[in-house]
Amino acid sequence: MQRYFLEKETKFYKDDIHHILNVMRFKQGDRVEVCYDGICYLVELNINQKDVSFNVVETLKTNKQLDITLVQGLPKGDKIDFVVKSATIFGAKEIVFLPMKRSIAKLSNIEHKLERLRKIAKEAAELAKLSFIPQIKFLNSINDLSLDYTHKFLLDEEETSLQLETIEFNLQNRVIYIIGPEGGIDIDERNILRNKGFLTLSLGQTILPTELAHIPLLNYMKYRKNL
Repeated sequence: MQRYFLEKETKFYKDDIHHILNVMRFKQGDRVEVCYDGICYLVELNINQKDVSFNVVETLKTNKQLDITLVQGLPKGDKIDFVVKSATIFGAKEIVFLPMKRSIAKLSNIEHKLERLRKIAKEAAELAKLSFIPQIKFLNSINDLSLDYTHKFLLDEEETSLQLETIEFNLQNRVIYIIGPEGGIDIDERNILRNKGFLTLSLGQTILPTELAHIPLLNYMKYRKNL
């Protein structure tokens, strides 16, 4: 069943109204799912020419969200779009892009990028039947990172002992993971983050491209949540 996130508690986004009327060609009384502020509902559509509203049929079970922030070292090209789409599907609560010493890409046109990325995240959340859309941010430097997390991890290809499946922590707490850009983590950045309380963490012997590293990480977290 089609799912839509609402712009306001009772208001569809303009693009979604177009999708309802002209792409899906829904009719009066057809049912869809709508979500607002983390709660989703089964609703019946009211369609009056180009106006679309709805009546709530029932409240749906919430797809519980883990409090995970993914910090991605700024990647190049359209990798940023892929990260937002897949990290949304795999359940990140917040996605932060951070230029690092070895980032090839540079920050520019941030507001334009945010608008596009928020749309990608919304569509991915609807596809995955999530009850939420992750927050997306751009930061200027490591010093702008919030440290208000219970568990802080830096994915590091040089780490050999501490691996994902060996760590113990409470999934109810706030967790942050940092993934470096294409060139990896610079030694100065590694030392800064360690001094800020980050533990270096390995995903195993296989070194993944920067835009893929979050997938096994978030998937493992979802698996632990469902145990």
